Amino acid sequence: MTLCELLIYLDRESGYPVLDGDCEETIKKALAGSHKDVLAGRIVAAMAASVDATTAAVSILRAQATTALGPLRLKAMRDDVSGHDLKRMERTVHAIDGAFNDEALAARKS
Repeated sequence: MTLCELLIYLDRESGYPVLDGDCEETIKKALAGSHKDVLAGRIVAAMAASVDATTAAVSILRAQATTALGPLRLKAMRDDVSGHDLKRMERTVHAIDGAFNDEALAARKS
């Protein structure tokens, strides 16, 4: 799966805005710290950094996506963040699993 495909899936399925423009724009803004949604920007930046993304077309594996969020999740649990942000992190992790599960199911059907 490409990082762009994952971002589109997360934007659609997580219940929270992930995209800030198209995929390329979203990644650039996230890495620059200017994403319109601070938490989504951190999530996108972490995943992009985990695969050294220079383009949204780079491939990302489930393990890379979830491992990239590990430090963010731990920080959210340690710090006094809102329950809303903790819920967003968990929903994002579940949505990542859903994206890769859907991809695996589609591959089996073909």
